[in-house]
Amino acid sequence: MPYVLGIHLGATATTAAIARRDGSRWSAAVPVPLGAGPVVPTVLCKVQDGSFVAGEAAQRQEITHHEWVARGFTGRLGDDLPLLVGSEFIPAQRLVASMVEWVADAVAHRQGHPAEHIAIAHSATWGPHRTRLAHQALAQLGLTDVTLVAEPMAVALDYAAKQRVAEHEPIVIANVGGSGFDATVLRRRERGFEVVGSPLNSDHPSGQDLDDEIFAAVRAEFGDRLDALDLADLNQRAALAHLRAECVRAKEALSHQQGVQLRVELPGVRTEFALSRSRYEQLARPHLERVPELILQAVQSATLSTDDLDSVVLAGGTARTPLLKQLVAERLQLPPQVDVAPELAAAGGAALAAVQVLSTDTDQGSVAETSVLMRIEGSEESFDDDAEPVEAPRPPVDVEPLPLEPPDEDRARRIKIIKMSIAAVLIIGGLLLTFFLPNNAPLGGVLSAIQHMRQ
Repeated sequence: MPYVLGIHLGATATTAAIARRDGSRWSAAVPVPLGAGPVVPTVLCKVQDGSFVAGEAAQRQEITHHEWVARGFTGRLGDDLPLLVGSEFIPAQRLVASMVEWVADAVAHRQGHPAEHIAIAHSATWGPHRTRLAHQALAQLGLTDVTLVAEPMAVALDYAAKQRVAEHEPIVIANVGGSGFDATVLRRRERGFEVVGSPLNSDHPSGQDLDDEIFAAVRAEFGDRLDALDLADLNQRAALAHLRAECVRAKEALSHQQGVQLRVELPGVRTEFALSRSRYEQLARPHLERVPELILQAVQSATLSTDDLDSVVLAGGTARTPLLKQLVAERLQLPPQVDVAPELAAAGGAALAAVQVLSTDTDQGSVAETSVLMRIEGSEESFDDDAEPVEAPRPPVDVEPLPLEPPDEDRARRIKIIKMSIAAVLIIGGLLLTFFLPNNAPLGGVLSAIQHMRQ
């Protein structure tokens, strides 16, 4: 059965969802496993034939072949400096495209055939230049039927497909991701959503901040053992990686459990470390208290108040944390909406965006009213510093920012070559005059000749 693929390419985790076509109808978007579960780490490892493996298989190689492993490349897109992977410098956009290709191939293998269209939910910080680079890199791998959509818009599409949003009503999409936080105000329109005010992005709080707090608690108990680790030793490096993974697992478990036991396996130590939810919330509170304040800043940028909001939608795995929902509800006087699987919302919304690309006026289904309309209202700022001002609404499914023309590097290179050639001719001419002019020729005559050549 034909299907479209939605991919959420997060900084630390990647997810995917598909929607199937049955005649003129489309099914609801559903997550699709990429590895042991629906979420895989956004990690690549270059193998001997020059290709990449991704996800958990790549993450396992960090212990033994860390120099061939790349992570954090989604945030490096657009940088002048490439990433060193093994012995090769690779631009971030090529790594982004390779991750998307790996996901598309994994889903195609599971479904038996490729997707009709792919939509990628990306960081809200990507502007026109970054999305242009991503498109070019994807095209080089043969992936041309691709739509790019900002993550807040994808989450809004997923939310609107499950919960009715009244027309003209504003909602806030707040995402606590693995490497940062973003909040965006959107307004429901007849044919989709538009962005209102200035989207807000911050490096903190993040899921990584909370992982670090748990690790710090473990360090307070086993600091001597951790300090004694020899990271040049493969087994001891693996033990540290295992403990880090335990901290991530504990954070996720404490979203729905009152306590958790972390396995601590270090040289000379094989035990468990107990962490209660109350202790975890004490550690996490300083970070999570920032979330409602940042949401308020985004709301104020849209010249709105919390009384004007229809809903606040929390996305990302950290949205499950009971303390976060409590803090947002108390500060904004509005209980936040959290999906049963908030880490999968952006992938589902991306699949709905792909549906809209292929849908016709006669198509029907659960996503018939979730077309995308993206416009900045009340501000000329966009998701990124290098983005151009948005002057008019885009078509319903054209969610890709307008490209920025790159500088004419060839012209600058030609001018530089011409200047260097002229300088070389002048130097050679000066040497020839020095050797072939009579010995008694005045120095002023030589200088005059050189000056004449320059003119």
